[in-house]
This record gives sequence, structure tokens and C-alpha cells, in this order.
Amino acid sequence: MPAAASSSEDRQAASPTGPLTTIQYLRAVAALMVVWHHSLGQVPGLSEFLPRGDGGSSGVDLFFVISGFIMVYTTHGKPTSPGQFLWRRVVRVVPLYWLLTLAVVAAANLLPALFRTTQTPVWHVLLSLLFVPHWSPSHPGQAWPVMVPGWTLNYEMLFYALFAASLAWPGRRRVEGLAVLLVGAALLGVVVGSFDSAVLHLYTRYLMVEFGCGMLLAQWWLRRGRALPTWPSALAIGVGAPLLWCRDTLPFAQWNQALGALLVVLGALSPRWLHGRSRLGLALGDASYSIYLTHLFTLGLLRELWRRGGLTTNLPMAWTFMAMALSVCAAIGWCSLRWLERPLLRFLR
Repeated sequence: MPAAASSSEDRQAASPTGPLTTIQYLRAVAALMVVWHHSLGQVPGLSEFLPRGDGGSSGVDLFFVISGFIMVYTTHGKPTSPGQFLWRRVVRVVPLYWLLTLAVVAAANLLPALFRTTQTPVWHVLLSLLFVPHWSPSHPGQAWPVMVPGWTLNYEMLFYALFAASLAWPGRRRVEGLAVLLVGAALLGVVVGSFDSAVLHLYTRYLMVEFGCGMLLAQWWLRRGRALPTWPSALAIGVGAPLLWCRDTLPFAQWNQALGALLVVLGALSPRWLHGRSRLGLALGDASYSIYLTHLFTLGLLRELWRRGGLTTNLPMAWTFMAMALSVCAAIGWCSLRWLERPLLRFLR
């Protein structure tokens, strides 16, 4: 989730077909997909009674396509300097992430029995706070920061930096040029393979393509002035959703989720869907960034309560735990948005 930082500002501007309400709904879906994915590992035997959890991690792919789309959409036709753009992105993303990262560091040092695998050497904490990819001392072989969900923010911050630099490019093909650069980085990983450097390992993965896909989709949509008719958009969602969920399988292997996310976002731009409004959907979309960053804390608490309650795992109880996980993580994320994220944003602005 992944994760593109959400804001009501991103959906308030007028689009060629109406407000971008469905993009907010997709942000909520993406965050809850990640919650589903991580919930399955909280209670032994849970995955035996629930649909596969790998597809839930594709919420990150959906976030990245949305991020590329929104960056082009919110800057279209507006004179925005690289510095202004970067400052707005930093204000949206950094404060809550830093606060929660430092909370993990404090908890790991004050309650070592509960954070036995979490190591917090100074270099690890600093690189995490600065969004520098590096190999984790806590999770060998993984380029994860202190707060594990923050690995996606390493992608986001690089994308923001590249997008900001592109704003200084006077050419008419600015968006296309940046998209080619992102695709080229992913192709380098395909041709060369995995790198020993954590930086190169992360930034040459297929995930880079998803930002470019979102950017090109926004550019096409804005220039065209209208979205797909209802039946093609429904077909795009109908084809894209299974591809998104069935990640790393046939027919396109790891490209399944990239294509699936692109088709789902494309289908969501239909006027038929854009004009509907759901207060719950918009609220969860606004809270998607907070849900993404806080959900592992919430799931850890639910896991401990479940264990202490001595509850068994069967089909009804598995669905009960998942319903609790999705609803409580959403509620805690919304509370984080209201009492942490928004106050920090108001203060910095």
C-alpha cells in the first residue's frame, strides 16, 4: 500500500468526466488487500480456510499504478516547480512514516521480548528514515527498512524525485520520457538479473513499470477528454481483477499484477462509476495511507488477543478473524488519519 499517500485534495479537482471518486475507492481496496495478505500469517492454520493470500500483496501494485496516474493528473495544466512538487509530497508522506518508524525503534528497545527479531542499529534507522534501500539486519535477504511496510515508500520517494526532475523538462513528451526511463530500469533487471546492491536490486524490478503505466494512462485519459464506455470499462475490470489477484502465475508471470492493476484503474475511470459516491469508500480511501502504515501494529495486537483467548481455527473462526482484521485495521487507520496524519499535515502547511 502502498503506497501512494492519499488526500482528499487529489480527488477534489475536476476531471474530464467528473471527480475521481473511484480512484479513492481503489486506494481503499488496495490497502485492504494488503491487510488481507498479512492477516493470513497471524494465526496458525488460517490460510487453510480462506482464499489465497498472495493476491493480497498485489494491493501494492495497484497503489503504484494509482500513484503514477495521480501525479500526472494533479499537475496537468498547472505551473508546478520541482521544489513545490517535492515539498508537497514530503509533507504528505514523511511525517507519519517517521513517527511510526521511531515508535517501532522505541518499542523494540523498551520491549525486546515482543520484538525479538527487530534490530535497530543506528545506521539501519538512519537509512530507513532517509528512504535509502539497504539490506535489513532483521530480515536477511530483504531490502526492508525498520518498519517493514516502508519498503514501498523507497519506490515512491524515488518516483517523486524523478517526477519532480521531469517538471523542469520543457519538452512536450515529458511524461512519455519518464515512463521510458522507468521501463528501461525494469528491463535492465530482466536482462541482467538480480543485483548484490540493495539499491539496484529494488530499482530494477518490474514494479518500476507500474508508475510508468499509471502516468501514460493519465496522459492518454486527459488528452482524450473522455473515458471508456460502460461495457469496455466493465470488461477491463473483469479481466484486470483476476490478473491482479493471480500474481506471478500464467499467463504473464510477474507481469500479471502490473497489467491487472492498469486494467482495473482504466476501467474505474468510466463515467458510470465516477459519478457514484460512498462516504465510507471515500473515508477509507483518504485513510488508505494510514491503514497501510499502521496495519501491522493492529494485526499484532489482534494476534496476541486471539492467542490469549485460546481460540481455535476452523472455517467460521477463520472468517471471524479476517472480518475483525479488516474492520479493526480500517478503523485504526481512520483514527490515525484524523488524529495523527491530518494534524501533522496542517502543522507543516
